[in-house]
Amino acid sequence: MSIPIFCPKCGALLSTKFEGGRDRVACHTDGCGYFYFGEASIGCGGVVMSGEKILLIQRGIMPGRGTWQIPGGYVESDEVIHTAVEREVLEEAGIVARVTDSLGWRHMATVSPERPSNIYVVFRLDHVSGDPTHDGDETMNAGFFSLEEMGEMEGVQALSLWAIHLALAHPPHAGLVSNHEHFEMREGWSLFGLNRD
Repeated sequence: MSIPIFCPKCGALLSTKFEGGRDRVACHTDGCGYFYFGEASIGCGGVVMSGEKILLIQRGIMPGRGTWQIPGGYVESDEVIHTAVEREVLEEAGIVARVTDSLGWRHMATVSPERPSNIYVVFRLDHVSGDPTHDGDETMNAGFFSLEEMGEMEGVQALSLWAIHLALAHPPHAGLVSNHEHFEMREGWSLFGLNRD
């Protein structure tokens, strides 16, 4: 992670400015208003339900090559998050699925320059169509497994198990659900909140 030297908005040399209770890298050019808040990424994962079985993929790349997890990945800057998780499920496991609700999230603060801040949002999805397949690159294997079967598998990731237990313990739509119909949405927005029904 590198701190910018020049303003990405106006090109001026950046310096620091006390704002929001701390010194921040900022542009002092009149009318610009740029502040550098650090680098961050957004990830998403999907607990895809098919009856009492859950979709898992076996990672084909590092870190964690060979471990089992729910499908997921990074949200592109030009896509909405619920579309991103549906895309990741299709890409990694060949499954068409639709988001029902958000189960929770994990935030990781920047602890070193190599690991910028990240938030990872976990969704529950309904299996719409398709049989699990792996792509032979990012994924080595894919399938629907019961909790009992997962207990006999080596390398099922803890964060995935946390999300799976939440999904199995709570009925669909018990988490945060799409609130798009209750709000005048701006282009590119996703809005999830408590179920209002």
